[in-house]
Amino acid sequence: MSAPMDELVTVATYPDVAEAQLTKERLELEGIRAFVIDAQTAGVMPFLTSATGGVRVQVDAKDQARAREILGT
Repeated sequence: MSAPMDELVTVATYPDVAEAQLTKERLELEGIRAFVIDAQTAGVMPFLTSATGGVRVQVDAKDQARAREILGT
């Protein structure tokens, strides 16, 4: 039996992949596992980025408060 997946929450949204990747790297330097969501859509079909809510950076729910503190959001 596998363990349940951690719930991911969005802590930041950006119009492009580069900014989202920089935020992911910043969070990971602080020890927070982060994921960039919708990067492929932005890369292949950039005109859909705003329609899908932008490129999102997500973290485990348990890390949300600390991630927001680091990012100042």
